[in-house]
Formats: sequence, C-alpha cells, structure tokens
Amino acid sequence: MLAALLPGPASARRAGPHPPSPTPTPSATATPPPRPGQVRDTHIVSGDLWLRLRERFDATSTPAQAAVLFIHGAVLPGVPTFDRDPGDSWLRAAMNQGFDAYALDLDGYGESMPPLAASGGASLPRAVSDVAAAVAVIAASHPRGVALVGYDYGADAAALYAAAHPVAALVLVAPLLQPLDPALTDAALTAPMLRSWLGDDVGEGVAERAIGMALVGTRDVGRRDPPALLIPAGVRASLAQPPALPAAALAMPLLVVRGQLDALFGGDAARALAGACAHATVLDVPGDHRLPWEPGGMEAAERIAKFLSATGTGIH
Repeated sequence: MLAALLPGPASARRAGPHPPSPTPTPSATATPPPRPGQVRDTHIVSGDLWLRLRERFDATSTPAQAAVLFIHGAVLPGVPTFDRDPGDSWLRAAMNQGFDAYALDLDGYGESMPPLAASGGASLPRAVSDVAAAVAVIAASHPRGVALVGYDYGADAAALYAAAHPVAALVLVAPLLQPLDPALTDAALTAPMLRSWLGDDVGEGVAERAIGMALVGTRDVGRRDPPALLIPAGVRASLAQPPALPAAALAMPLLVVRGQLDALFGGDAARALAGACAHATVLDVPGDHRLPWEPGGMEAAERIAKFLSATGTGIH
C-alpha cells in the first residue's frame, strides 16, 4: 500500500456489554481549544469481537440528540485518524456542531480486541457488520439518528451499510473505487514505512502522534521487533477488488469529499459518484489521499460538520 497510496457521562447514554477491565485512552494534556469535550473509550460487541469505540462529547450541554460515527481507512485505526488530540480532531469538529462524535476501530485494527470465539477474519463484509454493531449501540441513545463519515476503505464500508439501512446523512471521504495491485501492498508497516506513507505534507508532530497511537494499539504490540502495524489479509483482498458502490441506493443527504491532489480518487470519479446519487454534493479541499492528517484536514472536518448540521440530522 505504500507504493499504491504514496450530555451526562457517556456511560449513561450507551447500552451494551463491556470487556474485562478495558484500558481507557487519556485525553491530551496540551492546552485545548474552546470546547474540547470529554473523551470516553469503551468496547462494543460485534459478532465474536470486542471493538473499541471512542466517543467525544460535551458534558456541559444538553445530551445530543444526534451522533456521527467516523470509520477509518485501510491503514491507521480510528483514533490516530480522527482524534489525535482536542486541537487536531474531526470528532471535536462534529461535537462543536452539536453532535456526539464517535470513532470505531474495525476488526483487525487498533484496540479492537481478540475474538471471543473463532473469527472469520477482517474483511469488507465484516467491516460493514462492525459498522452495524456500532450504529445499533449509538442509535439507542440518539433519537434523531446517526450520520456516517467514512474515509478510504471505511468510506466503502459506510456506503455499503447506508445502502441497506437508514442513516441520518453520509459523508464519503476519498472512497476506494479503483483496484490496487496486491503486489504493491505491504502487510506489515513499521514506523518508518508509515512515515513514508503519510508523506512530506504531513507535519512531523502529527505523524509522530498518529504512528505512535497506531503502533501502541495494535494487537501485535510486543510480538514484533520492530513493532509493525498489520493490514489484515481480508482488507488487502478488498483493496485488490473494491466493490461497486451502490450509488442509486444512497438516497440520504450525501457529501463526497476529495483532496484536490488525490490521484486515487480523481475529480471525474467524485462527480460521477455524486451524479449517480439522489442528493449528493462534491466538496474539493486542499490535500491528497491522506487528507485526515494533512494541513487541510481540519478545514475538511469543519466543513463536513457544517454539512451534517445543515441536514437536520433526521433519519432518511
């Protein structure tokens, strides 16, 4: 992939079981911007797995009636992608528009936990099931619905879920529509390889935080020297044969987001995808395929949050 891609307390609002003694992820200690929100990490059940679910919420305001679930891509898990610290957080941008904001670690990523029983392994169908499990938990306490924001591989999973289930709104950030050669995809990514993948436009501070979070959270931590992030085999297979997104079934408010320099998801592809949907808008922002980590990423996050707020957050 390197070569190819070169409120009250949350516990009162969430149902569902918890694994034994999950380790919470502390929020950053740096001076935060206004309304940094509070952070809570729990785990939810998806089939035979525990999946880490990060929530950022404003405990000083009335509990939010709507929520946004962020779904990560094929390389880095949810928190290093969307919630590195209060000043560099897509979750915080959504929270500032009145939502409770969540990020999920899909099967095989981050702090998702080993299977409770034999698992079929991470794959795109499994990712769609993980999204369904998270939406069910979140929707139980958010009567005005759950919006989805998917990036890269997570955008494909979000679109497949939304084509068959009601969601408040949908945002697809750089979905993967073209196949990637499996021979160009590295299964195990060390810190230097991840830094190379993020590219020169991503600042050192952002890169160090993201890579450090990803490697600390990986299931294989302590079992590899040097530590490496593993891309599951089922995910690699999905990258080689991405699905045709069911555009005609995406009838909810839809925003298609691309970095203006994104070679994997070009402007023509973005406009064709939006044109095949009932209610879609294309948003071009500065950056390339690594948008969540680039300098233009927070601009994209804020514009996405404003789009979601303008939809009215009702179920469609």
